[in-house]
Amino acid sequence: MTLSEKLENKLLTADTLSKIGSVNYSQGNYGLALAYYHKSLRLREALGDKAGMVTTLTGIGNVHFVQRSTDLALEYFQRSLALGQEVGNRRPIAHTLIGLGVAYRDRGDYALALEHFEKSLKFSEELGERLLASYALYQIGFANQVRGNYDLALEYYRKSLTLKEALNERRGIAETLNDIATVQYEQGNYRSALETAARAVAIAREIGFRETLWEAPTTAGRAHRMLGQPEQSRHAFEEAIAAIEDFRTQVGGGEQELQRFFENKVSPYHAMIELLAAQNDHREALAYAERAKSRVLLDVLQTSSARITKAMTAQEQEQERRLRSELVSLNTQISREKQRQQIEETRLADLNARLYKARLEYEAFHASLYAAHPELRVQRGDVKTVTVEETARLLPDARTALLEYVVTDERTYLFVLTIGSDITRGGVKLQSHTLAIKRKDLAEQVTAFRQQLAKRDLTFRPAASKLYDLLLSPARADLNGKQTLVVVPDGALWELPFQTLLDAQGRYVIEGHALSYAPSLTVLREMTNLRRRKTNDKATSANLLAIGNPALGQETVERVRLVYRDERLDPLPEAEREVKTLGQLYGATRSKVYIGSEAREDRLKSEAESVSVLHLATHGILNNVSPMYSQLVLAQSASGASEDGLLEAWEIMQLDLNADLVVLSACETGRGRVGAGEGMIGLTWAFFVAGTPTMVVSQWKVESASTTRLMLEFHRNLQSKMEKSQISKAKALQRAAVRMLRSAGTRHPFYWAGFILVGDGG
Repeated sequence: MTLSEKLENKLLTADTLSKIGSVNYSQGNYGLALAYYHKSLRLREALGDKAGMVTTLTGIGNVHFVQRSTDLALEYFQRSLALGQEVGNRRPIAHTLIGLGVAYRDRGDYALALEHFEKSLKFSEELGERLLASYALYQIGFANQVRGNYDLALEYYRKSLTLKEALNERRGIAETLNDIATVQYEQGNYRSALETAARAVAIAREIGFRETLWEAPTTAGRAHRMLGQPEQSRHAFEEAIAAIEDFRTQVGGGEQELQRFFENKVSPYHAMIELLAAQNDHREALAYAERAKSRVLLDVLQTSSARITKAMTAQEQEQERRLRSELVSLNTQISREKQRQQIEETRLADLNARLYKARLEYEAFHASLYAAHPELRVQRGDVKTVTVEETARLLPDARTALLEYVVTDERTYLFVLTIGSDITRGGVKLQSHTLAIKRKDLAEQVTAFRQQLAKRDLTFRPAASKLYDLLLSPARADLNGKQTLVVVPDGALWELPFQTLLDAQGRYVIEGHALSYAPSLTVLREMTNLRRRKTNDKATSANLLAIGNPALGQETVERVRLVYRDERLDPLPEAEREVKTLGQLYGATRSKVYIGSEAREDRLKSEAESVSVLHLATHGILNNVSPMYSQLVLAQSASGASEDGLLEAWEIMQLDLNADLVVLSACETGRGRVGAGEGMIGLTWAFFVAGTPTMVVSQWKVESASTTRLMLEFHRNLQSKMEKSQISKAKALQRAAVRMLRSAGTRHPFYWAGFILVGDGG
């Protein structure tokens, strides 16, 4: 690099930058890899070096793939393939085909993945490229392993290993040995798995290959446990977890990239929890449960708000404006095309494809900003997880219980913390329960039950009792006399309204308990601290920004209808009444209320950062596939050029909120995609990232009139005084729900249980 810069040889500089990126990628330093790759790409683009761009684009795609950003990876791989075909060089094409195949495999399209792997293998063999051939053979083996074809997987792995050993390609050797060990474990060959995993770890340590340094010890830990060697098993899991903790500091990009990266790395944490629970070491098991949950959100809450918009250069700000304008323009063109009497399906398909690419380009731009501005990187791994003793601060009295769930493939664990007797360590009593239900079976039961409630099914009671018996009954002695429950869900339990479960006497949980939900106990600690800081920093009385029943232009209505065919954006007169009444409740001097054409997206963004209570009564649109594109529907700005009226989750993450309470009085605002280790990814997560400690959100498509009743009652309860102090938010919501369930016409949980409080319930 030094010599190429002295010689002012830009082509050599670009090539060297790409190679430095490749070395960092191989070592798992993904943030540095992206930084070097993007520098190389910009230089190659300026030079018109298309052949070099093919290699660099594939490298960027590889980084995004290992960080679980599959859509973004596919975009870069496809750009690389198109350029490679234009240049006509089959070697980089063969490499790119492997990347594309891996991305398709990750999406579950094994036939398309194998097609790309086999095409790459053919090119590699014709070119005499043995190293590329070894990569293709490895990926064919992995695709068969994922589908359970273990003998075929081993056959291809060993062919790949033979080539890699002949070439002394040590990273590939470690990677292949690691997967051979996994197959041997799945086949019950535990001693062989241990030997192979040890070989993989030894090589990975020598070359600093981080992926194998957590995967192989995880396999070894499981094999030791099956062989009745618990101490060796624990040591192996500790080794795997330590590698992950170090690894996560090297992720490139921001919050979304880090969250996706961690999703496939919770297995050693869960394996450790299972081992410790079997040994009745409940305190350590809970500690590892906390280390596996909501780490990204915890990092964000601890980081000073160096907002990305403030760090951008003038050129970067202009690029962001251009990309945002392109998104707004494409959305507008799509809606106009939909309104034509005779729709041109070809043009419509082209516009949708361009919108998809524009979204990916915007995501790629933001990911590149973190590479260009290392000062923006979230400080990772510095926060200590909460201890059992520290949970005493989260237990305000003996009438509160903390319940944390961990859902693994084979069973579910429940940890219950309550105020203990004087002889209990730290004043906190910890109980652990092992629930005999697998992840898959639990998910099926929860999904079926939630759908029953959402459809107003009158036959829901047996399922409500069954789930109570399964999830809460084992802890009934611990919960006796408790009035407040703080639930830390896991997996599918994020979609379960615990308040609707029925005990042995046929009473709803909500009738005896105020409930709140938290991503983890450690995050709850930080949210509680954040809420206290916000309370201390402002006046005692809250100031409100309420937005309801936005006037939606035909373009917005048609755009949403186009993407979400069953979604109707009818006017919301009840929502309008809701926010007007809230304005009266809080008082004219402490509230701002916007309805109709005034309920604009640009207004919310400009005013939301200065209020303590934000209440949005509008349509909410859930995007299950891409939860960061879930949206709240608002009015467009007057010109329509700056904001399109669709406030999406990724935009919310860029806000810097001071509100200690955000209420999303809309449909399915508490749903999204359950990310392993992080919880529910969607609108709620986005508002937490933006700085809000408490959210009230919905779990299904709610009914307008009953929602208004519930919301008004909730806010009235917040305003009321009890024993000279304001009641907690969790109790305010409980009282509102109980009042409705005891009223004629709204007794079904559909009407009163759709909203939950997530975060700090104080």
